[in-house]
Amino acid sequence: MTDQVYRHLRDGLMAGRFAPGQRLTIRDLAEALGSSPMPVREALRRLQAEGAFEFSGTARLSVGQLSEAQLRDVRDARVALEGLLAEHAAARMTWVDDNEVRQLYGQLQAAADAVDVTAYLWTNFAFHRRIYQIAQAPMILGAVENFWLLIGPFFVLVAPDAAHLQRSMEAHRQILDALLDRDAPAARAAVTDDIMQAANCLSRVLDKAAKERSVAAPRRRRGDIPE
Repeated sequence: MTDQVYRHLRDGLMAGRFAPGQRLTIRDLAEALGSSPMPVREALRRLQAEGAFEFSGTARLSVGQLSEAQLRDVRDARVALEGLLAEHAAARMTWVDDNEVRQLYGQLQAAADAVDVTAYLWTNFAFHRRIYQIAQAPMILGAVENFWLLIGPFFVLVAPDAAHLQRSMEAHRQILDALLDRDAPAARAAVTDDIMQAANCLSRVLDKAAKERSVAAPRRRRGDIPE
């Protein structure tokens, strides 16, 4: 049960089911997963060790957050590793893989057209993971998933933007075309474009939020005593 809960929560984090800083309780997660608290607690401790959750009390926790510098590091690591996996996948694609990736792309386009954020994020995760599995490089994929675990919660901050979804689909179309053409350099370039688009959009969203918090914060007059 602990392994099942761990995999469910881990996939949910990678697929953007949680938001950075989101507060959760072990009891609520156990009820949602149909589990007792003990397996949830053990799964969360494993995920905490991986940097995904932060405990703020005996039964309260929050989804981990990243600084701007850490987000840039994750972006650069993803570009390097996912680009390499895309190249390997292009060289190993079969007609069965073609059909599976096409089907996932179709589901992704449908979710983007409907601006169904939940479906989009989950299918985006499935689309990329299926491609990278084709690369047959499990150690590299494991490293990539560790980065997804940290960046996944941030996807929800940009996905509600319909324009971003359509721009992202253009990159996904380029990824699909490169794989079908068995064009490894083009596959790497398309994956890089997809990652950079999302990173740039996230940067703008975070900058805007920071400015709004700054404006909304009450200005303390000289001599005021903080409460």
